[in-house]
Amino acid sequence: MVPERQKMQWFQHVQEEVDVVFLGSSHVFRQFDPQVFDRVRGASESPLRSINMGALGMGLHEESYLLRQLLVAPASHLKWIVVEALPFDLELQNENDFGLRRLEWHDTQLTLPLLFAIWESDLPAAEKWPLMQRHLEHWWRRSLNLARGMEVLSSLAPEPFALENFSNLGSHLDGYMPLSQETATNQSKGMRRIFLEDPSSLTQAARSLPQVGDGGAADPRLRQLVMQMEELAADKGVNLIWWLHPGLERYAGWRQMEQRGDLRYLVAHDDPERYPQFYQPRWHFDLYHLNRGGAEMLTTLFAQQFLTLTSTAEERAAQ
Repeated sequence: MVPERQKMQWFQHVQEEVDVVFLGSSHVFRQFDPQVFDRVRGASESPLRSINMGALGMGLHEESYLLRQLLVAPASHLKWIVVEALPFDLELQNENDFGLRRLEWHDTQLTLPLLFAIWESDLPAAEKWPLMQRHLEHWWRRSLNLARGMEVLSSLAPEPFALENFSNLGSHLDGYMPLSQETATNQSKGMRRIFLEDPSSLTQAARSLPQVGDGGAADPRLRQLVMQMEELAADKGVNLIWWLHPGLERYAGWRQMEQRGDLRYLVAHDDPERYPQFYQPRWHFDLYHLNRGGAEMLTTLFAQQFLTLTSTAEERAAQ
């Protein structure tokens, strides 16, 4: 079973214990520790907890798909979903092409707007057609259940839920897996060696990002998808908190969408002037991810900001 499917099955098993979900790429999977988050927000006084549903390489479209799965029949206590703010990407990376995970999110609701977006983009015609064809083939394979035979067989004779079979839930069974020498893959360890040899890209980003400003206007396609996700969550009584990770570039549109009221809550950590600690090499495992200590620092800060944000939301609701 692929990691994302494991986590969804696990969520369905524990959902009545959960009030906060973290959703996003490795920046979420590797950097948001639910134990630290719950401790800072005082969750010991409540039977509810947070869980990390992040997965390596997750993009905005996959986030949108998983959000819909989480909200098909939302858990009675689920009130907040933290979603990593990512760019609207037309491309598909070559790795894991036509794998179950990629087929999964290519339903009609996501694939059709993507095809129109590619058609209307500035890409040369010689690039548009192959890209549209790839997305269409993913949709076609999903629609015909191609490469999903084992999934069908499993549904006919489902195995009982057993946590010992879940290798992607971390040592504390909350979905979080920090980057360390013990948990890193050989590829991650290689990226770490490269980073330690030359961390200049991180220090350069710390100098240049403050000059970028708010990152510019939102792509209309990004804005449309974000507003759809906001509307879906609001209809289910769930709040979305969009989170910008402390990266090397500033994704356009997110601050302007917040100012326009397209999204209600944004926490942006991609500002080296406000959060210089996240741009210091000693808190990084590699160029793109914080180490265990950096992740604890980020989770602690986010939990404090979450408390301020949620108390403000409660005050508005009471007025």
